[in-house]
Amino acid sequence: MNKKQAVFTSLWLVALIPVIIAWSMAFFGNQLQLDTKNNGELLSETLAVPAALANQLDGKWGLLVMSEQCPQNCEQQLYRMQQLHTSLGQDYQRLQAFWLSSKNLPVEHADINFNQINTIANPQLLDWFSDQQLDWQDYSIWLIDPNGRLVIRFPPALSGKAMRADIDWLLKVSRIG
Repeated sequence: MNKKQAVFTSLWLVALIPVIIAWSMAFFGNQLQLDTKNNGELLSETLAVPAALANQLDGKWGLLVMSEQCPQNCEQQLYRMQQLHTSLGQDYQRLQAFWLSSKNLPVEHADINFNQINTIANPQLLDWFSDQQLDWQDYSIWLIDPNGRLVIRFPPALSGKAMRADIDWLLKVSRIG
């Protein structure tokens, strides 16, 4: 094989090897590790929340806990949401915390600062979440984008550190809010 043929063959190999690798990855793609970054439950459908809630966001991201009553589990989630919001540092102003209930419920918890958590008493909003077949009764923390769309549901068992990682990532890559 002369020098010209060797160069010609090597150029073809350089061009074909990526094609072969791409074809094999597409063909055997079920064996690829397709991890995601999110720790919370990323909502597949982008549901726009009712205007009564979206208007409360005021162009910011929103954290939301919902309940009809506020037993100990609810209080723990409200406290966790407050701590999560406080821990955001410079991004603190880009996010608001909300507690949505069917009526104004007094909560006797010395550690919860209700100047930091906005309370909304609106049973129609809770009905909307039920109508959408969203499981809100477990005191999950929900993340709403500044455009009023539900983005992520954080189950109660998820650690604050994992929630913070998701929120940090979204705030970093987001150009809104």
